Amino acid sequence: MKLREPSRNVGTARKRFDAARRRTPRSGRGNGPWRFVGIAALIIVLLESVAFNLPFWTTLSIPDAPAHTTVRLGKGLERNGDGVLLIDDPTQAYIEIDGIDSPVATIRWRSGDATADDALLQGEGHPFIGALHLRLDTRTVPNAGSETDAWHTGVENVAHRSIDATTYLRNRTDDGGRSVSSIRLWVQETTGVQFAFDRLDVNAAPPFRIDWLRLGVMIGIAAMLFVLRPRSALYRMELNTADRAQRMAFAVACVPLAIYFGHAIWQSIWQGPQWSHQPYSYTYDFNQYAQMADSLLHGRPWLDLPVPKELVEASNPYDVNVRNQLLSQGVDDIYWDHVFFNGHWYSYFGVVPAILVFMPYQLITSLWVSGGAWLPASVAAALFSVGFVVFGSLLVIRLFARNFPHTSVGMTVLALIAFLTGSDIWFLCIRGTFYEVPLTAALMMSALGLWLWLGARRAWDADRKRWRLWTADDVWLDTEDGRQDIPGAPRPTTIRLSKPHLAFGSLCVASTLGCRATFIAVAVLFLPIFADEIRSGLILGFLRPLLPSRWRSRMLAVDGEASPPNALSSWRRDLAAILPAVAVFAGLLYYNFWRFGSFLDFGNDKQLTVTDLNRYREPLDVFGQIVSYYLFIPPRVIDRFPWLAVPTTPLNTWQYHERLLCGFLWFAPICLLVFTLPWLRRTLTRHRMWGMACTLAGLGLLELAFVSYKGGMDWRYVGDFAWLFTFASILAMPSLGERMAVRRFLPASGGVKQPGISSVKAIGGTTEQAAAERMALTLLVTLTLLTLFMTAACTFMTGKIGPLRAADPIAYYTVESWFTWL
Repeated sequence: MKLREPSRNVGTARKRFDAARRRTPRSGRGNGPWRFVGIAALIIVLLESVAFNLPFWTTLSIPDAPAHTTVRLGKGLERNGDGVLLIDDPTQAYIEIDGIDSPVATIRWRSGDATADDALLQGEGHPFIGALHLRLDTRTVPNAGSETDAWHTGVENVAHRSIDATTYLRNRTDDGGRSVSSIRLWVQETTGVQFAFDRLDVNAAPPFRIDWLRLGVMIGIAAMLFVLRPRSALYRMELNTADRAQRMAFAVACVPLAIYFGHAIWQSIWQGPQWSHQPYSYTYDFNQYAQMADSLLHGRPWLDLPVPKELVEASNPYDVNVRNQLLSQGVDDIYWDHVFFNGHWYSYFGVVPAILVFMPYQLITSLWVSGGAWLPASVAAALFSVGFVVFGSLLVIRLFARNFPHTSVGMTVLALIAFLTGSDIWFLCIRGTFYEVPLTAALMMSALGLWLWLGARRAWDADRKRWRLWTADDVWLDTEDGRQDIPGAPRPTTIRLSKPHLAFGSLCVASTLGCRATFIAVAVLFLPIFADEIRSGLILGFLRPLLPSRWRSRMLAVDGEASPPNALSSWRRDLAAILPAVAVFAGLLYYNFWRFGSFLDFGNDKQLTVTDLNRYREPLDVFGQIVSYYLFIPPRVIDRFPWLAVPTTPLNTWQYHERLLCGFLWFAPICLLVFTLPWLRRTLTRHRMWGMACTLAGLGLLELAFVSYKGGMDWRYVGDFAWLFTFASILAMPSLGERMAVRRFLPASGGVKQPGISSVKAIGGTTEQAAAERMALTLLVTLTLLTLFMTAACTFMTGKIGPLRAADPIAYYTVESWFTWL
């Protein structure tokens, strides 16, 4: 008879260690936080008053504005309303000022009060914009003995009429401070663009300004560094999901999510139509999910969209050349990225998001809108993104509380930051278009399903007379007859599996097949999560006889008895886990049959896209290139904000690809912890997490290989495997701390040496352990902050798909204005 108690001695040992460390005198320990606050305050003041106010300090001695100048417009600009200019020819679109005859340090762009309503021309061909790309060129006064002057080319700047700091343009021409006779301010925009213009001020001095947003960002960064530093009190505070203060802190942390979701709703109110069409081109309709929901509500599998007769009669509508010929003939209503089959339009995207949110929204709004309103795809993507952040965070917290019950709040916060930044959800939130709906829905359903599965194992709390979440501190039974007979020994914990958790978890995970089909691989995680139950016959009992005898276990007690040997005794729990998944699979496969006459045809090969997918075969010679780009290619460093640019990713053979931000291991350096998993095997095994870590890493590699081969290269596809690698990495975080004596310190005097734990000095000698603790935490904090930094830096990259500069120009140019003078 043997009792296994993996973690019961750890809590006592840790308390003794903490008590000894508190008794150990440390000079200046009480002044540490105040010293940090003082240094941080000094740095913030210097940055705000000096570095970020360089425009003010460097222009204190600029010359006065010239008294008499002449302003004229280039031939490429014409007035098109009161205070409005129109670009007619970009090669001559400039504003010239003559008669200056003095050095020029700055130019201020004055846009005036004109709006789009003041423009004479309206429509898509004549957009009225507020952010202008400008270039300041100067012509210097001729030197003595020289009969000609010279023009000097400046650099491009952006002036946004809503951001005052951007309207001051620095003269960056190579004029050596000599007098300038003329300047030309080039407006580098396309033909037909209109903008507001009032006047230009020469040598306008930028004022000293305190930017409260910038100040708040710096204070926030300082506060984050303060609470995450290795000596923070958060690392001495044990995670307790029942603690009211910790629950309140989590609720407060979710407030920004509500603000983001409200902002998404507000933006959707003012967004334009979700479709576009130009003559002799495809029709782009991004209401596919709303169309799908409307079709299901009307009892038809196809979308209610017009079908051109020429496309129906075409010999091969999937052939790109055939479609291009039809478009050149002026055939309309050829929809891009839609499935065409038997004279109808379909959507190859998963149907589950349409059932979850689009159909209910249309049904509810039909109470006051005839036929119901269509939910914007951007709102659905925001909703699913918020759902993933919430349930993904709860998943991490539950995993730590369950399998690492003595971890700290600080370690959990580090893991949450690493998981949410490394999972690529931030960029899915920024784009928030139709294409993000299936991916964010699959992420949310995966996180919710795993969270439910991890909460299925319940333990009986004899003191409180109720069932609670099982933790690794609970004693497990490992006997021949299934009973505990040692007098005075700890009583085995009674275990049960919650059938509602099993059922709803399986329902959520199975539904990923109808969101983004590749996510169905998440179902494999059922095996490591319930490995002990499977080995003991508590669930899927029919598999236990098939396992090697050394894999079988009887260490789980059910209602006071050992798990029964009968292979069919677990049938209720088996049905709870299997039936919901079978029901979802049956519904999705029938949906395929309803549309295409085949249970396994999801319609992917019938879409009208960049190539004929019925004939296309993915090239294997670029597979290695794409995988290496996904993982290892570094970002390109440039000399201007945001200082990082997308790298060049050429392929030897054509395959669908968009430019990546950088390799994933550059973007999420926290995932380098995956390579430490073999070293942490014993620690993870003690916490029943070794199988989980290996399965997550294996699924990440599988998803990476599948996406690289079938999908090609797109930063959006990083979301398929990023969260798996990051999830595996955060399992290494408490394990690494434990391995380096952060959580598993057992003193030599009175301690029990366990496998994988090095013997240490007596309680009095805590110096080595404190150094090991700081070393582990410093490494984890550094990797986490680097991941957070890369997420922030890559947010402002301009060469990617859906850049922030286009999605939210005010936010982009506001931040850019902080650094343009540096």
